[in-house]
Order: sequence, then structure tokens, then C-alpha cells
Amino acid sequence: MRGIVNRKYTFKLIILTLCLIILLGTYSLFRIINSNLIYEGIKVDEFNVSNMTKEAAVKLLKDKKENMKKRSIKLMYNDMEYNFSIEDLEFKFLYQEAVNEAYRIGREGNIFKRLLDIIKIRYKGVKIDLKFVYNKDIIQQIVEEVSSEINVEAKDAEFHINNGNIYITDEVVGKSVNKDELIKTIEENLLTANTIKIPVKSTMPKLSKSLLSRINGIIGEYSTSFLGSSPNRIENIRLSAESINGTILLPGQIMSFNEATGPIREEFGYKDATVIVGGQYTSGVGGGVCQTSTTLYNALILAGVTILERSPHSIPPRYVDLGRDAAVAENLLDLKFRNDFDYPIYIATETKNNRIFVYIYGDISHRDYTIKIESEVMETIKPGEEHIVDEKLKAGEKVLVQEGRNGYKVRIYRYIIKNGIIVDKEIISTDYYKEKNYIYKIGR
Repeated sequence: MRGIVNRKYTFKLIILTLCLIILLGTYSLFRIINSNLIYEGIKVDEFNVSNMTKEAAVKLLKDKKENMKKRSIKLMYNDMEYNFSIEDLEFKFLYQEAVNEAYRIGREGNIFKRLLDIIKIRYKGVKIDLKFVYNKDIIQQIVEEVSSEINVEAKDAEFHINNGNIYITDEVVGKSVNKDELIKTIEENLLTANTIKIPVKSTMPKLSKSLLSRINGIIGEYSTSFLGSSPNRIENIRLSAESINGTILLPGQIMSFNEATGPIREEFGYKDATVIVGGQYTSGVGGGVCQTSTTLYNALILAGVTILERSPHSIPPRYVDLGRDAAVAENLLDLKFRNDFDYPIYIATETKNNRIFVYIYGDISHRDYTIKIESEVMETIKPGEEHIVDEKLKAGEKVLVQEGRNGYKVRIYRYIIKNGIIVDKEIISTDYYKEKNYIYKIGR
């Protein structure tokens, strides 16, 4: 009987103990669930904020990080230096946001999910990034100011001739800050505050002084007379000559005379003068421009420049030998040529003493030859006669209606001469100037 009593007592004690344990466990869980502290195992950046109130965690982060805003970023390019502090960018750490995120961990979902999250973070840990904000407009403004001091526009070297003397200015290498790249680099280095090398792109100009220095003398020149021309025709020659004056043609480049002069229009100063159209002399805007293209053509062939396109007139002009003219007409006839030398060429023109002069400058230092041009009239074609019966005229009576003109077949040769000896001969053109018949009215 006594043993039975003891067993009952022991059982009650066990039940009581279990109840106490459950009660204590429930109380502890209740305290954990309802704690106002950040749960154990949570860091913001590298700082442990476990078991802290939100206020204490914010204070800790500020104590550790706030001085960082005083650090400077240095931008450098060659001997140029620019400094600014992170604080100048209105930089701010988002302390409260990070602490609020830390505090929320283990406090979302039902009690079982919360307990599971609390246990998990205690053993595995959680790290929250401390985020920050800054004023991008200030960075943009800094980059713009830096760029304005560094950026330089590329500038070609310039070739000038004064009273026959050549002088060449230096080129300027262009510099431009890669603004997007610099902004990105600054943003990536806000926390480390490193020295940043400013990304600058260099732009080489097309024309350097060393390249233009290859132009050291005249390699071809020619002139034609416009004595007796009308003032309008002389002005057209002057304008068109001015449009090609100072042209530099780099190795491999092609030039079009029509493109260089632009449209031959009254609004651009060109005037009415005698022109050749369809084998007839007539009046038209730009009369005289062909004398400029012809003079240029002769200077080019004497310089040895490669001619790509050239056309003779329908009537041989009076100011140049047969076969050595170069007619131009907008959208119809052009003078085109290419610089096949390994150095640039420079075209200079002037109009004086009733003549137009064209000079082709190039490298004379290795030019051990001269060029001679020769015209050969292969055939002179006499004009025929055409008769128109006119009943008003008496029988045998003959009246001239149209003056006739000889036609010509012409070949142009170019000779390369070294030490007085012809070393090369080539045909550069073969032209046909059509004859023009006499026309008479006759009576029967």
C-alpha cells in the first residue's frame, strides 16, 4: 500500500515539473516574441546590432560611419588636381532604414514562422547593407566644371604663303573628358574615396605640322590671260579662283572642281558673261569659270597629279592651246583629280595683271624630274558648205548665213624629263573639236 502511495506522489511530481517547464518555456518564448530588441545574429554592414534597441543601433552606426563623410575624393589628370569631400555631394547614410529592416527580421508571419526565423538567424546570421544616397546633380556639375578646364578642340596645323614664303602653324591635339565614365567611377568610389584618374580621350587632328611640312615648293604652275574680257567675266574668274585657293588635298583624296566652287548662281556673286553652249557663243551666268578650271587643269598636269575626269569645250577657247582646256558645267561636266603622291598638295591662285595664276605646291625635295606638255594636231578638218534655197535671191546669188570653223583632232602628250633626257612619255588625252560648216542662202 505504501509503495502505491509513493508511485502516485512521484507521478504527480513529474507532472508538476513538466507543467513548470512548459510554463517557463512559454514565458521565455513570450518574452522573445515580444522583445523590443533586434534579434541575435543580425549585422548592419560589419557591425553587430544584436539585442539592441533601434535607437541604440542607429547611434552605433552613426558613431562608426558618420566621420566617413568627411573623406575626400581626388580627381587627377597630368598636373591638374581637383578635390571635393563626400559630404559636398549631400551624401547621407540611411541609418534608420537599415535599422528598421534589421528590426523587422523575425517579426513577420505567424508565431511558428517567427520562432523558426529567430532560431535560423541566431545560428546562421543575417547581414544588412547600409545604403546611402547622394546628389547626382552635384557630381554632374563637378564633372562639367572639370571637363570645361580640360577639354580642348582639335585644330589642324595651317599652311600659309606670304610673298612666296611658306610658314606652318602647329596643330592642336584635341582632348575630351569621358563624362559618363568619370561619373560612374566617382559613384563607384564614394565609399572608398580613392584617387581617380580622369578619363581623357585624345583626338589627333587630320593635318599635323610634320605632314604639312612636306609641302615645300611649287611642283606645277600655269597662267592664262583674260585681257580684253568684260568686267563681268573677270569677276567670275576671280570668284571661282578664290573658291579653290588654299585647298589642301591629302594623299589619296579626290577633288571635284564643281564641288569646290559650289553652285554658279547670281546669289553667290556670279554674273552674266559669254559662255560656250552646244558649239555656240551665248550669254549665261558664270561665263569665264571655265578659264579657271582650264588654268587649274594645266597646273595639275604639269605637277603630275592624276586626272580622273576632264572634258574639252565644243569650241576651242582662245586662251589656251588646243587640247589643253577643261570645260565645266553644273551637273554635266566636271574636272576631278586625285592626289596619288605620298604627301599633301596645296592649291594657290591669284588674279593680277590681266592673268589668272594657279600654283600647285608639294614636296620638291625628292622631285628629280620635270614635266613637259606637248600638243599634237593630228588632223585639221575643213568645214563643208550647206546651201539653203531662197526664192527671193536672184539666180547665182549667194549670201553667208553661218560662218564656218575648222575642226581638229588633237593628242596631248606628257613627257617626264630627267637630266635633259625623256624617260617617260604618255598620252594624256585625245580630243575632237567638231568642225562647223558654212551655211549660205542661194538663189536659182
